[in-house]
Amino acid sequence: MKLTAKLLGGLATGALALSAVVTAVPANAATQYPAPTATPADCYGALLTMESNRNLGAVFLSDGKLRWEHSNWSAPVPFDATYLTQLGGYGDDTFGKFSYFGTSSDGTAKFYDERQDLQADGTWKHSIDGAVTTLGSGWFQKSITTAYSGTSTVRGQQFVFRLTSGGELYRYTIDTGARTVTGTVKVFGGGASITSIGSAPAVAVNGKPVAVLMATLSTGELRQYLIPDATPTQWSSKTIRPAAPNGWQNFTAISARNCTKGQIVIGYIKQHLVASYYDPTGLTANDTDIRGGASSLPALPDTTRVFD
Repeated sequence: MKLTAKLLGGLATGALALSAVVTAVPANAATQYPAPTATPADCYGALLTMESNRNLGAVFLSDGKLRWEHSNWSAPVPFDATYLTQLGGYGDDTFGKFSYFGTSSDGTAKFYDERQDLQADGTWKHSIDGAVTTLGSGWFQKSITTAYSGTSTVRGQQFVFRLTSGGELYRYTIDTGARTVTGTVKVFGGGASITSIGSAPAVAVNGKPVAVLMATLSTGELRQYLIPDATPTQWSSKTIRPAAPNGWQNFTAISARNCTKGQIVIGYIKQHLVASYYDPTGLTANDTDIRGGASSLPALPDTTRVFD
C-alpha cells in the first residue's frame, strides 16, 4: 500500500519506517546539500519542523544529502506545539492519514490525526481529521523525545522521555491507539547539565529490550543513556565524545539511526543549522571515528521549531 505523503518513520526508532513512499512534494522540490562527511546512501534520518504558521516540514538525510521539505506539507498544527512527533500513518494513491503526539505551550499533551486527500487538479488537500485529544498538564520541559524499545524477537514499548528544567528524566508509556500516556517513572535526577535528549536505536541486553537516548551536555559531551524497559531506574550511560569547549553543547534536537554499516547522528544547533555525523563502526564509548559537523544546508528561519 502506497502512502500519499511522507511517513517519517525515522523520527521515532521502530516506527513505521518505509523505504519507499510517495511524497506530496516531489523530492527534487527541495535543494539537496551534501552531508558534511561522506555518508552511505542507505543511511536515513529526519527531523520534524514547524514554521511560525504551524505548517510542518522535515529535514531529511538520505542518499548522502540533506534537504528541507516544507511547501504544502500539512494542515496547520492545531495547537502551539513545543514538541511534536509523527506516530505512524497509512493510505493509498489518493488518501493518507497520519497520527501525531505533541506537547503544547499551555502545558498539555495532545494527540491528533491529519488527513490528506488527492484533488481532481492533482493537488492535495490537508485537514485535521477528527477531534484533538488533550490530556494531562505540566508538560513543560527542557527537552523531550519519543523512543521505541525492542529486540529482534520482542517488540518493545513506545515511550516518551521528558527532561525537566531541573534535570529530572521521566519516562511515560504511550498508547497510540488509545491515545493515552501512562506509567510515569522518574528515571533519574541530577541531569541539569543535559541540554537535549533524542532517540537512538534500541538494543538488547541479555535478551531484554533497552531503550537508548542520545544526550548532549553543557560541557560539550555527547552521551548515550541505556534504559531497560522492565527496570528503567537501573539505567547506565556511556560517553560517546568527551567534554570539549567546541563540542555538542549547542544542540537543541538530536537523534541517531542505524545504517547497513554504522550509524548516523543528525541534529539541530542553536545557530539554526542542521548538523550530521557518520560513524562507520557504530557509536561506541569514547568514539574516535565519528565524523561530521554543521552542513551547508542554509540556516532555517529563527522562528522554525525543530523536533527530533
